[in-house]
Amino acid sequence: MKHHSFVVDSIESFCSSMDEILTVDFKPNVGIVFSSIKIGIPELARAMNNYTIDFIGSSSCGEILSINEKSSVFEGSCVVTLLEIDKNFYKIVSVNGEGKTSFDLGKEVGKSGKQLFESPAFIIVCSSLNTDGEQLVKGLVDSCGPEVPIFGGLAGDDSLFKETFVFGNGFFLTNGALALIFDNTRIKVDGIATSGWIGLGAEKTVTRAEGNVVYTIDNESALDFYIKYLGVDEHDLPEIGVEYPMLVMRPDGANVLRAVMMVDLEVRSLIFAGTVPEGAKVKFSSSPGFEVVDFVKKDLKKYFEIFPESDLLLLFSCMARHMAVGPMVEEEIVEAARLWNLPVTGFFTYGEIGKNMVGNCDFFNETFTLVTLKEQ
Repeated sequence: MKHHSFVVDSIESFCSSMDEILTVDFKPNVGIVFSSIKIGIPELARAMNNYTIDFIGSSSCGEILSINEKSSVFEGSCVVTLLEIDKNFYKIVSVNGEGKTSFDLGKEVGKSGKQLFESPAFIIVCSSLNTDGEQLVKGLVDSCGPEVPIFGGLAGDDSLFKETFVFGNGFFLTNGALALIFDNTRIKVDGIATSGWIGLGAEKTVTRAEGNVVYTIDNESALDFYIKYLGVDEHDLPEIGVEYPMLVMRPDGANVLRAVMMVDLEVRSLIFAGTVPEGAKVKFSSSPGFEVVDFVKKDLKKYFEIFPESDLLLLFSCMARHMAVGPMVEEEIVEAARLWNLPVTGFFTYGEIGKNMVGNCDFFNETFTLVTLKEQ
């Protein structure tokens, strides 16, 4: 699998870089693009339409490109990875989310994948701050089965929490999903999701919730509960809520973190990136500092021992990791590039999709989700 990655800071430099790359002995037919909204997503989508390449793109909350073990975390930029791959091995599918639940959106994407390949694997990006990432994954699994590889992330918008985008050749969606679907018998897709965030304080109970909307915790309005326990103002949310997500404890032990995405000041409720079930036991959680980087590096080494071969590395990392550890976030990115001796390309997300501790694909917050792709 031939590939080439680059970073640009404008539509003009995107076009000039593309024109230069396409003059060499490299015939890419897939493009993966992660871009700041500052670049101009509609304009970027139109520019991509000038090339006979199938593009899948997402707006970001910071862009990632590490080459030769030199980690670079960018802001206000656009990271592009071009692939030369057999056209029979993949397909890009877009689904508009208007009028659909997150579950139905995932189910429709999954149905498309199952119609294309007997054994599909998904790289998916999704826009809309109302997206319930857990239900999105459940919809995909409902169509394809629990063993299907699903990786990806929720689009960002440079921490503004106003409007996110997914985009392709000449179009963009502010509420929808794009999926790069592989024939998993020809392109092996696998990965790891690891965090290091820790639970804080006593268990609390979600006393009223519906999907990813939490109304009360211990019979107190969710917003007032957060304000009291974090000692913040209501206008500090959702930003501060990303750094202090809820740890949702599941019966099977596959606990997950859920970050606040939106606030309803009138109802005093919180909208999370994924489902928080009514009756669930929860804790606040936080990064223990730089220890989260060491935690991820250890998990990466364990995963590398099992899957030492890869042609391409994609990374979906939570924007809260960058906020919590600052420049040290580059260390975990460099570790992946060093272990596999490959470039790492990705973006900081509002939620990640990858494998949980029991081996099934799930939705997360605060994780470092690495994807390995290997042509068979």
